[in-house]
Amino acid sequence: MFKKYLFGGMLFTMASVLFTACSAIDDDLSDCQQNFSVHYQVRLKTTLTTQVETVLRSRFNEPEVATLLEDSLKNIFREFAHDVDLSFYINEDRRQYKHAIMDDNQAVYEMELPADDYRHLALANFMLEPTVDVSGGDKQKQHYIQQTGPRELNKGHNAGLFTARANMNVLGNIDQTFNVTLYMVNSASILLIRTDGVDYKDVKVTSSDFADGFYVDDSLFTYNNNRVVNDLRVTTPPVEREVFYAITFPSCDTPELAQTNYPDEVSRADGSTGATDADRVWRKTVYVTLPDGKITRTVINVHQPLLAGQVSIIYCYMKPDGGIWSPNVEVGTSVTFDWKEGLVIEDGR
Repeated sequence: MFKKYLFGGMLFTMASVLFTACSAIDDDLSDCQQNFSVHYQVRLKTTLTTQVETVLRSRFNEPEVATLLEDSLKNIFREFAHDVDLSFYINEDRRQYKHAIMDDNQAVYEMELPADDYRHLALANFMLEPTVDVSGGDKQKQHYIQQTGPRELNKGHNAGLFTARANMNVLGNIDQTFNVTLYMVNSASILLIRTDGVDYKDVKVTSSDFADGFYVDDSLFTYNNNRVVNDLRVTTPPVEREVFYAITFPSCDTPELAQTNYPDEVSRADGSTGATDADRVWRKTVYVTLPDGKITRTVINVHQPLLAGQVSIIYCYMKPDGGIWSPNVEVGTSVTFDWKEGLVIEDGR
């Protein structure tokens, strides 16, 4: 049974859809073959620069890390579409489909449609994302985007993914212009750990509690499988910092929904649930390997939702015992020392 929730997001604008009407002899234009050109213009509005500037440059004075992250994420949060999928439906059935390589922020395509009332669904950049499948496109309500792969240690997304939906009453014998706006359906979560003076061997980070799918027409996310994502490690700048990020679908909107869909971990034999937090919406888990080979695990429970198109930055510190703490009042941490359960995470460098 799919669980569905509405999402909020950021704008990726596909504008100026220009239709040139066909001519007709009689007054019944319902079967008129409509020849039209479509002008798509990509306008990406993102919180990346604002978040990096506010949190890292202004609040914590981290200019090197800020520049590093902007460079690492520039191909995800950018005013650019590699490919587009365009579907047009009447009464749930797809009547026209076009896939095109745009590789630009604007393009014009020539198509034909009979005059009628259409539901238009559009996708952008999905050709760039091997960890996500698109299915059900022949039917309007079944057009679905799904996260693939095992439940443990998935790779995050490689691209910013965008969708749109619009009603189009295509008339005969008249020029029309339609504006369609695409919304970003994935998000970025960033973890910066200050390691000043701490002796350690390695750090691994994972993220969890995010959506696993999205119904394009209804603009609804699904939460059925809680996949654990292996965060990517950013090349460390010439300061004592560890920086990680994950590109995923968003979290639930509230702690109640999050813990209904993805309950807290059950207690292990060593008593280390590491996750019980009534305000938890999503999580990052940090594994610090100390010089003696022991592992300290810290679960960072984030109390604010990660919405579609959003960038979240968590700033924290490493203690000499490998534990992680954050001055951010919107997160809570749970630390387990000498963590025993096996951990195999591919290096994200």
